[in-house]
Amino acid sequence: MSKKLKNLELDEYLKSLLGEQYTTFLSAQPEPTAIRTNTLKASNQQICELLNNYRYEYEKISFNPDGFILKSDQLPLSHSLAFFEGLFQYQGVSSQLPALVLDVKPGDRVLDMTAAPGSKSTQLAAMLENKGELVLNDSSYHRLPALQANMQRSGAINHYILKHRGENLSRLYPEYFDKILLDAPCTALGTYFSTSEKYSWWSGKKLEKLSKLQYQLLVSAIKCLRIGGEMVYSTCSVSPEENELLIEKIIRKYPVKVENISADIQSKFDSGLTSYNNSPISNELEKSLRIWPHVHSFEGFFIIKLKKTARIVSEKESIPADTMITNSADYPEINNVLKNLSDSWGINAEIWNNYRYILTKTRLWMLSPIIMRVPSENFVSGGLLLGEKRLHGWKLVNGSAQYLSKNITNRRITLSDQELKTLFRESKIKYKNLPEDYYVLDYKGRVIGSVYHEKGVLRMRLPHLFTRITV
Repeated sequence: MSKKLKNLELDEYLKSLLGEQYTTFLSAQPEPTAIRTNTLKASNQQICELLNNYRYEYEKISFNPDGFILKSDQLPLSHSLAFFEGLFQYQGVSSQLPALVLDVKPGDRVLDMTAAPGSKSTQLAAMLENKGELVLNDSSYHRLPALQANMQRSGAINHYILKHRGENLSRLYPEYFDKILLDAPCTALGTYFSTSEKYSWWSGKKLEKLSKLQYQLLVSAIKCLRIGGEMVYSTCSVSPEENELLIEKIIRKYPVKVENISADIQSKFDSGLTSYNNSPISNELEKSLRIWPHVHSFEGFFIIKLKKTARIVSEKESIPADTMITNSADYPEINNVLKNLSDSWGINAEIWNNYRYILTKTRLWMLSPIIMRVPSENFVSGGLLLGEKRLHGWKLVNGSAQYLSKNITNRRITLSDQELKTLFRESKIKYKNLPEDYYVLDYKGRVIGSVYHEKGVLRMRLPHLFTRITV
């Protein structure tokens, strides 16, 4: 049976929307694999050298100097040392556009309202250069671990993660942010070409329900923006009900105007719809961006940039959020932990004064000095996980060991390439003549992670096994 008949209601909807392009839409090929340089840790030149060394065929993404399309991913790169170190991030081609359109600058206050799993969040972090404040929110408990893992690997310290319903954030952050990214939950019909078997759940009622949620999220985002602030709304859906029709309702009711997207990006894709089902849509929607999988060979996306022009008078007063104060290095309990880390790892204690900290019973988080307070309600994590308390004292974790590489002078272990491959493949390797304790792994003068030595065996905690690794 043809895939177009698996959901008759969806099939009829797509025929109505696409007309003569219906067949070519259904036959569109999946978007090619793409990566993006994490400029907090690497340069584009380094990533090009990496790809060349691995004999990858690739091309640069035309609209993003930090992005690369891979013709194939034979290794795959997710099993490489470079990925483990966070030098690059897997991220779809279309997915790299919303943050570029938002165009955040170092020092901005930025909200990623529906952040998980975090590829766009790490992109925003890189654009901020660890300056300013990045608030990452998601309402899904199950999606948060991926967001945390991506952010820890990125090396960002100027962020914190919250678990709130996005619709409620405006009461905690009234007119606070300079920039907001709302990559909204959607029907994902822009990916129909690769996931059509999953669309048995699609219905007009569910489309309507999602549109209502998207509207509520948009209103909340606008209220969170300062006057003059900008936001980008995006979806990976081709449905006008989730895109142009929704935005038209917003610009009629709220003090926002549609901003132009840079000509360099706009010229490569289609403009938003200005009519649908024989009814006109505001000409302002022509400034939005549409990516069609069957036209542009990338995942279907809708992107629009809005600017807040005036204050919104709300019937409900904002509720001041209960906050936790982040502490300086001289806070007694934190100072004790930092002294332990300095003594154990040979780290000059003066560097600790450059950060703020959050201490729990077994973890110490290190944040940018600009983040003086964080909300206590539904707070998940903040900044870079610096250390974890273990039986032998406080250990550095992989991300903090990488971040502090140049400052660590004690307990550095060097392995041969073959020993390193074995360690990453099996998560352990025989290694004698060391006291039982934690150490860091030195590779070509840089620290790549922390290891534990016990009974003649070095062990390393890995997010997954690296069955093949080129070092």
